[in-house]
Amino acid sequence: MRKARGCFIFFMIIIVIAAVIIFYFIGSNDRKIASDDSVKINYSEELASYKDNGIDYLFLGIDERENENKFEGRTDTMIIMHIGNNGKNALISIPRDTRVELEGHGINKINAAYVYGGVNMVVDEIYELTDIKIDKVMLANFSAFIKLVDALGGVTITVAEPLHDDKSGSDFDPGTHNFTGEQALAFSRCRATAKGDFDRMDRQKYLLAELFRQKANFSIIPQIPDILKILNEDTKSNFKTFDYIKVAFKMMINRDDFILLTLPGESATIDNVSYVIVDPDEAKIFLNENLG
Repeated sequence: MRKARGCFIFFMIIIVIAAVIIFYFIGSNDRKIASDDSVKINYSEELASYKDNGIDYLFLGIDERENENKFEGRTDTMIIMHIGNNGKNALISIPRDTRVELEGHGINKINAAYVYGGVNMVVDEIYELTDIKIDKVMLANFSAFIKLVDALGGVTITVAEPLHDDKSGSDFDPGTHNFTGEQALAFSRCRATAKGDFDRMDRQKYLLAELFRQKANFSIIPQIPDILKILNEDTKSNFKTFDYIKVAFKMMINRDDFILLTLPGESATIDNVSYVIVDPDEAKIFLNENLG
Protein backbone atom coordinates (compact mmCIF):
# COMPACT_ATOMS: atom_id res chain seq x y z
CA MET A 1 0.00 0.00 0.00
CA ARG A 2 2.80 2.39 0.95
CA LYS A 3 4.65 1.50 -2.27
CA ALA A 4 1.53 2.18 -4.37
CA ARG A 5 1.04 5.53 -2.63
CA GLY A 6 4.68 6.42 -3.29
CA CYS A 7 4.32 5.58 -7.00
CA PHE A 8 1.17 7.71 -7.21
CA ILE A 9 2.89 10.69 -5.55
CA PHE A 10 5.88 10.35 -7.88
CA PHE A 11 3.57 10.21 -10.89
CA MET A 12 1.71 13.33 -9.73
CA ILE A 13 4.99 15.20 -9.25
CA ILE A 14 5.95 14.35 -12.83
CA ILE A 15 2.56 15.58 -14.05
CA VAL A 16 2.89 18.87 -12.14
CA ILE A 17 6.43 19.49 -13.41
CA ALA A 18 5.33 18.72 -16.99
CA ALA A 19 2.33 21.06 -16.62
CA VAL A 20 4.53 23.94 -15.38
CA ILE A 21 6.92 23.49 -18.28
CA ILE A 22 4.06 23.21 -20.78
CA PHE A 23 2.46 26.45 -19.56
CA TYR A 24 5.85 28.18 -19.73
CA PHE A 25 6.22 26.87 -23.29
CA ILE A 26 2.72 28.14 -24.17
CA GLY A 27 3.72 31.69 -23.27
CA SER A 28 7.14 31.65 -24.86
CA ASN A 29 6.04 29.81 -28.01
CA ASP A 30 3.05 32.03 -28.73
CA ARG A 31 5.12 35.18 -28.12
CA LYS A 32 7.72 33.89 -30.57
CA ILE A 33 5.06 33.25 -33.24
CA ALA A 34 3.62 36.76 -32.83
CA SER A 35 7.03 38.34 -33.46
CA ASP A 36 8.25 36.11 -36.33
CA ASP A 37 6.96 37.13 -39.77
CA SER A 38 9.07 34.49 -41.55
CA VAL A 39 6.54 31.76 -40.71
CA LYS A 40 3.42 33.85 -41.22
CA ILE A 41 1.29 32.68 -44.16
CA ASN A 42 -0.09 35.57 -46.21
CA TYR A 43 -2.73 33.94 -48.39
CA SER A 44 -3.62 35.29 -51.80
CA GLU A 45 -7.24 36.45 -52.17
CA GLU A 46 -8.14 33.20 -53.95
CA LEU A 47 -6.47 31.00 -51.34
CA ALA A 48 -7.82 32.96 -48.37
CA SER A 49 -11.40 32.11 -49.33
CA TYR A 50 -10.68 28.52 -50.38
CA LYS A 51 -12.14 25.75 -48.22
CA ASP A 52 -10.84 22.19 -48.44
CA ASN A 53 -11.80 18.99 -46.63
CA GLY A 54 -9.51 19.06 -43.62
CA ILE A 55 -6.52 20.56 -41.86
CA ASP A 56 -3.13 20.43 -43.56
CA TYR A 57 0.18 20.81 -41.73
CA LEU A 58 3.33 21.28 -43.83
CA PHE A 59 6.66 20.03 -42.49
CA LEU A 60 9.76 21.38 -44.22
CA GLY A 61 13.14 19.78 -43.59
CA ILE A 62 15.81 22.42 -44.21
CA ASP A 63 19.31 21.50 -45.37
CA GLU A 64 21.02 24.14 -43.23
CA ARG A 65 24.47 22.99 -44.36
CA GLU A 66 24.05 25.33 -47.36
CA ASN A 67 23.91 28.37 -45.07
CA GLU A 68 25.20 29.42 -41.68
CA ASN A 69 21.63 30.28 -40.61
CA LYS A 70 20.02 27.07 -39.36
CA PHE A 71 16.66 27.98 -40.95
CA GLU A 72 17.95 28.92 -44.39
CA GLY A 73 18.61 26.59 -47.29
CA ARG A 74 16.73 24.44 -49.75
CA THR A 75 13.97 22.20 -48.50
CA ASP A 76 15.39 18.69 -48.40
CA THR A 77 12.01 17.29 -47.30
CA MET A 78 8.44 18.43 -47.92
CA ILE A 79 5.71 16.41 -46.20
CA ILE A 80 2.07 17.36 -45.67
CA MET A 81 0.15 15.86 -42.75
CA HIS A 82 -3.48 15.82 -43.85
CA ILE A 83 -6.17 15.42 -41.19
CA GLY A 84 -9.41 14.89 -43.11
CA ASN A 85 -12.86 15.94 -42.02
CA ASN A 86 -14.03 12.58 -43.42
CA GLY A 87 -11.70 10.60 -41.14
CA LYS A 88 -9.04 10.00 -43.80
CA ASN A 89 -5.56 11.00 -42.67
CA ALA A 90 -2.39 10.96 -44.73
CA LEU A 91 1.29 11.82 -44.95
CA ILE A 92 1.92 13.22 -48.43
CA SER A 93 5.41 13.68 -49.88
CA ILE A 94 6.14 16.40 -52.44
CA PRO A 95 9.16 15.39 -54.59
CA ARG A 96 11.80 18.00 -53.92
CA ASP A 97 12.91 17.95 -57.59
CA THR A 98 9.40 18.77 -58.89
CA ARG A 99 9.72 21.11 -61.88
CA VAL A 100 7.81 24.36 -61.33
CA GLU A 101 7.89 27.95 -62.49
CA LEU A 102 8.70 30.23 -59.57
CA GLU A 103 7.44 33.78 -59.84
CA GLY A 104 10.37 36.06 -60.69
CA HIS A 105 12.83 33.15 -60.93
CA GLY A 106 11.67 31.10 -63.89
CA ILE A 107 11.83 27.32 -64.17
CA ASN A 108 13.28 25.71 -61.08
CA LYS A 109 12.83 22.87 -58.59
CA ILE A 110 10.20 23.26 -55.91
CA ASN A 111 12.85 22.83 -53.21
CA ALA A 112 14.15 26.30 -54.18
CA ALA A 113 10.81 27.99 -53.47
CA TYR A 114 11.62 28.53 -49.80
CA VAL A 115 14.99 30.11 -50.67
CA TYR A 116 13.48 32.58 -53.15
CA GLY A 117 10.11 33.33 -51.61
CA GLY A 118 9.96 31.87 -48.13
CA VAL A 119 6.97 30.05 -46.69
CA ASN A 120 4.46 31.93 -48.85
CA MET A 121 5.99 30.84 -52.16
CA VAL A 122 6.08 27.23 -50.95
CA VAL A 123 2.42 27.37 -49.91
CA ASP A 124 1.40 28.90 -53.26
CA GLU A 125 3.31 26.27 -55.27
CA ILE A 126 1.79 23.41 -53.29
CA TYR A 127 -1.69 24.81 -53.87
CA GLU A 128 -1.05 25.09 -57.63
CA LEU A 129 0.07 21.45 -57.73
CA THR A 130 -2.48 19.88 -55.41
CA ASP A 131 -5.40 22.19 -54.50
CA ILE A 132 -4.28 21.71 -50.88
CA LYS A 133 -4.42 24.83 -48.73
CA ILE A 134 -1.68 24.65 -46.11
CA ASP A 135 -2.97 25.77 -42.72
CA LYS A 136 0.19 25.53 -40.62
CA VAL A 137 3.88 25.14 -41.39
CA MET A 138 6.91 23.95 -39.42
CA LEU A 139 10.56 24.33 -40.40
CA ALA A 140 13.07 21.91 -38.90
CA ASN A 141 16.73 21.41 -39.70
CA PHE A 142 18.69 18.18 -39.50
CA SER A 143 19.85 18.95 -35.97
CA ALA A 144 16.27 19.29 -34.72
CA PHE A 145 15.30 15.94 -36.24
CA ILE A 146 18.26 14.18 -34.61
CA LYS A 147 17.52 15.72 -31.21
CA LEU A 148 13.79 14.87 -31.36
CA VAL A 149 14.40 11.21 -32.24
CA ASP A 150 16.97 10.93 -29.44
CA ALA A 151 14.65 12.65 -26.95
CA LEU A 152 11.99 10.06 -27.82
CA GLY A 153 14.43 7.23 -27.09
CA GLY A 154 15.16 6.34 -30.71
CA VAL A 155 12.96 4.41 -33.11
CA THR A 156 12.77 0.78 -34.22
CA ILE A 157 12.88 0.43 -38.00
CA THR A 158 12.81 -2.53 -40.37
CA VAL A 159 15.26 -2.04 -43.24
CA ALA A 160 13.96 -3.82 -46.33
CA GLU A 161 17.11 -3.75 -48.48
CA PRO A 162 20.84 -3.07 -48.02
CA LEU A 163 21.52 0.66 -47.59
CA HIS A 164 25.19 1.52 -47.94
CA ASP A 165 25.77 5.09 -48.99
CA ASP A 166 28.61 7.40 -47.96
CA LYS A 167 26.73 10.53 -49.00
CA SER A 168 23.87 10.06 -46.54
CA GLY A 169 25.89 8.11 -43.97
CA SER A 170 23.70 5.01 -44.36
CA ASP A 171 25.33 1.68 -43.56
CA PHE A 172 22.48 -0.71 -42.78
CA ASP A 173 21.87 -4.35 -43.60
CA PRO A 174 18.33 -5.68 -44.03
CA GLY A 175 16.56 -6.43 -40.75
CA THR A 176 15.27 -4.67 -37.64
CA HIS A 177 17.37 -1.84 -36.20
CA ASN A 178 17.03 0.42 -33.17
CA PHE A 179 18.00 3.78 -34.65
CA THR A 180 19.45 6.79 -32.88
CA GLY A 181 18.67 10.23 -34.26
CA GLU A 182 21.82 10.23 -36.43
CA GLN A 183 20.99 6.81 -37.86
CA ALA A 184 17.35 7.75 -38.48
CA LEU A 185 18.49 10.84 -40.40
CA ALA A 186 20.90 8.78 -42.52
CA PHE A 187 18.14 6.22 -43.24
CA SER A 188 15.70 8.95 -44.26
CA ARG A 189 18.18 10.72 -46.57
CA CYS A 190 19.57 7.75 -48.52
CA ARG A 191 18.89 7.87 -52.27
CA ALA A 192 21.31 5.11 -53.34
CA THR A 193 18.56 2.65 -54.33
CA ALA A 194 16.75 1.73 -57.56
CA LYS A 195 14.08 4.44 -57.38
CA GLY A 196 16.32 7.10 -55.89
CA ASP A 197 14.37 10.00 -54.41
CA PHE A 198 11.04 8.13 -54.57
CA ASP A 199 12.49 5.39 -52.33
CA ARG A 200 13.86 8.08 -50.04
CA MET A 201 10.42 9.71 -49.69
CA ASP A 202 8.85 6.33 -48.92
CA ARG A 203 11.41 5.76 -46.16
CA GLN A 204 10.77 9.21 -44.72
CA LYS A 205 7.03 8.62 -44.46
CA TYR A 206 7.57 5.12 -43.07
CA LEU A 207 9.94 6.53 -40.44
CA LEU A 208 7.47 9.25 -39.39
CA ALA A 209 4.61 6.74 -39.28
CA GLU A 210 6.69 4.45 -37.04
CA LEU A 211 7.56 7.35 -34.74
CA PHE A 212 3.83 8.09 -34.42
CA ARG A 213 2.96 4.44 -33.87
CA GLN A 214 5.70 3.73 -31.33
CA LYS A 215 5.88 7.02 -29.43
CA ALA A 216 2.43 8.67 -29.54
CA ASN A 217 1.32 7.48 -26.12
CA PHE A 218 1.50 8.51 -22.47
CA SER A 219 4.95 6.92 -22.02
CA ILE A 220 6.51 10.07 -23.49
CA ILE A 221 5.31 12.29 -20.61
CA PRO A 222 8.77 12.31 -18.93
CA GLN A 223 10.31 13.46 -22.25
CA ILE A 224 7.88 16.38 -22.72
CA PRO A 225 10.25 19.03 -21.27
CA ASP A 226 13.07 18.00 -23.63
CA ILE A 227 10.72 17.80 -26.62
CA LEU A 228 9.29 21.27 -25.94
CA LYS A 229 12.78 22.71 -25.51
CA ILE A 230 13.82 21.32 -28.90
CA LEU A 231 10.67 22.60 -30.58
CA ASN A 232 11.20 26.04 -29.07
CA GLU A 233 14.91 26.31 -29.94
CA ASP A 234 15.45 24.24 -33.08
CA THR A 235 12.27 24.63 -35.13
CA LYS A 236 10.28 27.55 -36.50
CA SER A 237 6.54 27.36 -37.04
CA ASN A 238 3.26 29.21 -36.93
CA PHE A 239 1.91 26.41 -34.72
CA LYS A 240 0.30 27.84 -31.64
CA THR A 241 0.44 25.62 -28.60
CA PHE A 242 -3.08 24.37 -29.26
CA ASP A 243 -1.89 23.15 -32.68
CA TYR A 244 0.82 21.02 -31.06
CA ILE A 245 -1.80 19.53 -28.74
CA LYS A 246 -4.18 18.89 -31.63
CA VAL A 247 -1.48 17.15 -33.72
CA ALA A 248 -0.35 15.06 -30.74
CA PHE A 249 -3.94 14.03 -30.01
CA LYS A 250 -4.58 13.09 -33.64
CA MET A 251 -1.39 11.04 -33.70
CA MET A 252 -2.39 9.20 -30.55
CA ILE A 253 -5.86 8.21 -31.71
CA ASN A 254 -5.04 7.68 -35.40
CA ARG A 255 -1.43 6.49 -35.26
CA ASP A 256 -2.14 3.29 -37.25
CA ASP A 257 -4.46 4.92 -39.79
CA PHE A 258 -2.27 7.27 -41.80
CA ILE A 259 -2.17 6.66 -45.56
CA LEU A 260 1.34 7.12 -47.00
CA LEU A 261 1.24 8.96 -50.34
CA THR A 262 3.68 10.54 -52.80
CA LEU A 263 2.60 12.90 -55.56
CA PRO A 264 2.76 10.94 -58.83
CA GLY A 265 5.45 12.06 -61.25
CA GLU A 266 8.07 10.97 -63.74
CA SER A 267 11.81 11.58 -63.60
CA ALA A 268 13.23 13.55 -66.52
CA THR A 269 16.43 15.32 -67.48
CA ILE A 270 15.91 18.68 -69.17
CA ASP A 271 18.86 20.89 -70.17
CA ASN A 272 21.12 18.59 -68.11
CA VAL A 273 19.05 19.15 -64.96
CA SER A 274 17.20 16.29 -63.23
CA TYR A 275 13.56 16.98 -62.46
CA VAL A 276 10.38 15.20 -61.43
CA ILE A 277 7.53 16.13 -63.76
CA VAL A 278 4.24 16.34 -61.87
CA ASP A 279 1.05 17.01 -63.82
CA PRO A 280 -1.14 19.15 -61.52
CA ASP A 281 -4.38 17.77 -62.96
CA GLU A 282 -3.24 14.17 -62.39
CA ALA A 283 -1.97 15.04 -58.90
CA LYS A 284 -5.34 16.53 -57.92
CA ILE A 285 -7.24 13.48 -59.26
CA PHE A 286 -4.83 11.18 -57.38
CA LEU A 287 -5.33 13.03 -54.09
CA ASN A 288 -9.09 13.21 -54.51
CA GLU A 289 -9.25 9.45 -55.12
CA ASN A 290 -7.23 8.75 -51.98
CA LEU A 291 -8.53 11.47 -49.66
CA GLY A 292 -11.89 12.58 -51.04
